[in-house]
Amino acid sequence: MIRLTTMTMQLIDNDPDGIRICRVEGESLVTVVVPRDKLAEAKRLPDVPERGVYYLLDEDHGVLSRVYVGQTTQGLARLEAHKAKKEFWNKAVMFLDSDINIDRDVLDVLEAKAIDFVRRNGSYETDNTFLPGPHVNPYKEQRVEELHKSILFRMKVLGYDLNRSESAAHVSEGFHTKKNGIAATGKYDKETGRFTVFAGSEVELGRDIIKNRGAIVAREQLFGDRDGKVRLDHDVSFASPSMAAVFVLGGSQNGWTEWVNDQGKTLDEVYRNKEHMNE
Repeated sequence: MIRLTTMTMQLIDNDPDGIRICRVEGESLVTVVVPRDKLAEAKRLPDVPERGVYYLLDEDHGVLSRVYVGQTTQGLARLEAHKAKKEFWNKAVMFLDSDINIDRDVLDVLEAKAIDFVRRNGSYETDNTFLPGPHVNPYKEQRVEELHKSILFRMKVLGYDLNRSESAAHVSEGFHTKKNGIAATGKYDKETGRFTVFAGSEVELGRDIIKNRGAIVAREQLFGDRDGKVRLDHDVSFASPSMAAVFVLGGSQNGWTEWVNDQGKTLDEVYRNKEHMNE
């Protein structure tokens, strides 16, 4: 038996790269895709619900570099504050409905579930450093599960796969470093070039970072003014292996030679040399 899902998509101003409104047959949830530079036009759209969750994305042709999850009871107007305070995102995807279909309890738990998912399943960075712990009404758990499942499905159809850990066959074996007594592990994604440092890895905050703004900002966001050796409580993704190595070890590092696998081969030997051999 063939199972079908019908999704309709409206392109505002006939622009495939502009504002999009998506609906799934039989569901009341409305998806609105808003490029950062189209926010003013999006706010003028009529009859858009105001309650739901949203994702702020730093994306390039579907490849996600950073993701932030939030909730709103103001609809599209909520993005104004993020446009003023968060510079990283270039696209927002909002999942909105009426307060009848998504009450406050459901909204709080749905946001927490969405945040937990991106923190555990992505090979991208997330700006969500705090995980809410709202009361879960047992009579509403099924509703939350259904909404989250629908959101993940819609995101994937739109080209934004939040579950990179499941879909990424291109993600490499594990790599580690034990330099200067610091033990850290991670994985490299050869498709995006990103390196994810795993939860439980040690970070040497006592050694300052040299000339790597991204790693400095990541430390500040995660650890504030703490010092000494600390452990990561969740995975963190970086734009390159070197940025990941600098974040963990401090100083100035070459991630291509610093990260090694269980056979003692460097990331450079596993990937770059292999590519040269196939040329």
